[in-house]
Amino acid sequence: MSNPPHAQPGSDAQGGARTGTTAHYHLVIVGTDLSGLIAGALAAKAGYRVCVIGQGSQGAMVEVRGQWLCRAPQMTYGLSSPPVRRVFDALGLGLELRNLPQRKEPGFQVVMPGRRVDVTTQPDRFRAELDREFPGERERIERFFRRVAEVDKQIEDTLDQGIRLPPTGIMENFKFRSLVKRFPFLDDEWAVPDPLADFPHGHPFRAFVHAPFRFCSDMLPARAYPASFVHVINELRKGILTLDAGPDALRNLFLGIIAAGGDVRPRAAVGRIEVRRGRAHSLLLRDRRSVIGCDAVLCNTDPKRFFALIPPEQQREEVHHAIHLLQPVFHTFTGVFVVKARAIPEAMARHVFVVADPAQPLEEHNLVFLSRDIEAGTRRPERDMRTLTAVMRVPISAATGGPTHARRLLDVLQARVETVVPFLAEHLVARWTPWLRPASALAQSGEELDPLELRPAYGEAVPHTLGLSPVATGTSYRNILVGSDAAFCGLGTDGPYVAALQLVSELRDLVAVKSGF
Repeated sequence: MSNPPHAQPGSDAQGGARTGTTAHYHLVIVGTDLSGLIAGALAAKAGYRVCVIGQGSQGAMVEVRGQWLCRAPQMTYGLSSPPVRRVFDALGLGLELRNLPQRKEPGFQVVMPGRRVDVTTQPDRFRAELDREFPGERERIERFFRRVAEVDKQIEDTLDQGIRLPPTGIMENFKFRSLVKRFPFLDDEWAVPDPLADFPHGHPFRAFVHAPFRFCSDMLPARAYPASFVHVINELRKGILTLDAGPDALRNLFLGIIAAGGDVRPRAAVGRIEVRRGRAHSLLLRDRRSVIGCDAVLCNTDPKRFFALIPPEQQREEVHHAIHLLQPVFHTFTGVFVVKARAIPEAMARHVFVVADPAQPLEEHNLVFLSRDIEAGTRRPERDMRTLTAVMRVPISAATGGPTHARRLLDVLQARVETVVPFLAEHLVARWTPWLRPASALAQSGEELDPLELRPAYGEAVPHTLGLSPVATGTSYRNILVGSDAAFCGLGTDGPYVAALQLVSELRDLVAVKSGF
């Protein structure tokens, strides 16, 4: 990592002496969510001086009692989509994009009572799977996938326009209205026909389609938006990818690009953001009491915690009111089960969606996402112990129950996993959830809930974002942008790349550098 540019001595914001230095950057990124790191890599490539402050965040992998476990499992797909290609081409990583991931077959399985469907990119094999599990439904199923592909083509054409969502200013709004005429689904008021209208509610094919979508998209609105649903479904059909270096491969790739010419401080944290005349002027770090000057700041962590760093007397009411209204509708609960190798069924895919009752809402333990050995990357684990990482969505009220309720959720999750892995309890070695951490000295019990692990899934999107984002990337603070995992989270794997491209476009308007992008 390089030394901070423009380092000079000074005193802290309270006027006292301090150790450390003052540095100035074009862009300071607070947090290590993927969208901001992609934006930071693009900015660094374009000649911006970039600094990343860890802000207590961490990647998907965490070491627990000497073993690496995954705290945030997800499937990787859609890396051939236009936004992803634009990012990798801009970074000169087109070759890495082709060689880095490997496709596994089947990509995933959907398991329901009396049914198990292997989802594969091999057309004849996939058709045979559907014919076996949904006999007599071929015509309706093929009509559904054709419709999804048609609408998704229009969505990709829209995203390829490079328009900012939501649009701001006269020219952006004019361009957006022109696109609405070409693509009516861009209008938030447009009534969206249900692509699954041929299948009545309770039909198992509806559950088969919705099960992966509900975990790949972190937007779960009251009504369906076409962009999120059809894009995720269409991209999933193109295959599930595995990265050799494991779940943090892409995150580490972009961090490395930033570190090569900028500054990455994974253990640092901002304690205060000074705002003057509506602009973020400097950031006071907690530990070393050093001050960082900036031309622009990117929120790349939980927006509520980030904007709380601005002193009340310096806050813009409209921004903080909007952030206050940003409430999730679900939290994602993760449990990891370390088992003896012989517990894993031979026919089990790397990723499995488990539906208990297709006729009931796909919520809580009625829908579980299960991954085996997800921390191992493409390497085949030849070991006595294996891992099963399971996820379910729970109401936000689940977090109010404290450690006792978290352990109860882990029991419920284990019971659901046992329907797919019958001998789990017999071969269970250990289990763990990131929701629980060792308690502080003042706590009465040995564990407490970790608020940083309450990963949200949101409801309604900001208007004119195709139903894809609960936050706008721009704010009325003149140089504060919002990325984080929330930005365009409805788009699944593509979301961080769409957000990053928009963030860099806005950064160019805020801060000019000699080298272009």
